Amino acid sequence: MARRRRGAGRKPAGRRGAWLVVAVVVAAAALVAGRVIHLPGGSRGARAGTEVWFVRYTDGGRAGTLAGVPRPVASGDTGMRVDAALRALLQGPSAAERARGLVSEIPPGTLLRHVRVRDGVAEVDLSASFGGGGGTTSMTARLWQVVYTATQFPQVHAVQILLGGRRVPALGGEGLMIDRPIARPASPPAF
Repeated sequence: MARRRRGAGRKPAGRRGAWLVVAVVVAAAALVAGRVIHLPGGSRGARAGTEVWFVRYTDGGRAGTLAGVPRPVASGDTGMRVDAALRALLQGPSAAERARGLVSEIPPGTLLRHVRVRDGVAEVDLSASFGGGGGTTSMTARLWQVVYTATQFPQVHAVQILLGGRRVPALGGEGLMIDRPIARPASPPAF
């Protein structure tokens, strides 16, 4: 009977070590990026990434689109995560993001009064300043900034905006109806 050499049929220790290093590097990169990953035979990564949505104008400022940018948001229940994401949105784009052409149409000084998530709808109460100033493009952009930021979470399908604690029929004098929950459209709107 032939004798097997010691360690025959096993992968060399160096190869196992290399795979372990690769797995650790991938996991670390995912944690830094704030994404959830699944490692074979391992545990799940940290929190999921969160985005806030700003506006990018093109064509000399005549056409606008939404652009999502990552923000770190602590884990917690859905209401807490929506609240934190909206607060990050209200802080506006960073200097680097502004240098890349991103702006916010949400009026400076707008406050988030409260967020409540119930039955798939995030009730978002903003200070009355959210509805002031700007024309149709500005009102449309700010509305979608809030809706896209809040509906990125799977438990939130629509957003009911309140201004100063009250449900109002329309946003500003522009006639943008906000009297009922607003869902995210299939593709980002242009304005």
